[in-house]
Amino acid sequence: MQKKYYLEKMNPTNINIKVLYNYLKQDFERQELFPQFVLKRNFKKGRMEAVYLTDGQEKYGYAIYQKLPSLQGIFVSYLAILSKYRSNGLGGELISQLNDLSPAGMLLEVEDPEAAKGKKDYTTRLRRISFYERNGLHVNPNMKVNSFFVPLRMMDNLDKTDAYDISFYQRLYNRILGLPLGRIFIKENW
Repeated sequence: MQKKYYLEKMNPTNINIKVLYNYLKQDFERQELFPQFVLKRNFKKGRMEAVYLTDGQEKYGYAIYQKLPSLQGIFVSYLAILSKYRSNGLGGELISQLNDLSPAGMLLEVEDPEAAKGKKDYTTRLRRISFYERNGLHVNPNMKVNSFFVPLRMMDNLDKTDAYDISFYQRLYNRILGLPLGRIFIKENW
């Protein structure tokens, strides 16, 4: 019998946020992480939400996102399958479930392969982009950004690639950080 997966919304209690942050520290580089207090504030204010991919018994992965009312979609800040469950098709399942959650589409960022530090890093970045492309997202040819000194490409499965621009992206970060830092730390990178 095949397992039935679904998304379970995280209740933003202090302990649940701490557990989620421990997962983030295992799955992402330190420089990629928002400080825990920033995530906690955004969860408590309802600006961000977290969901787990589960079968009711185990948690297999998670995503942290904010809703985009103007696009009727979501901006995914973090998405990961727990390391012991990777390479089993669960990443595609998580993307599929997020698509069901947000039928208008999603927006996310990936590290720009052109800024890779060596062949292994370049291959890893291309593999991530290929994964998202296999799951219906596309690199936006009009958005190449430098976010907090990290070169990124934007990917989405929205109907139009011109649905957002650099100022829209800067406002997303201003909202999360609670400060108008987007114009300073989010720049176009051509």
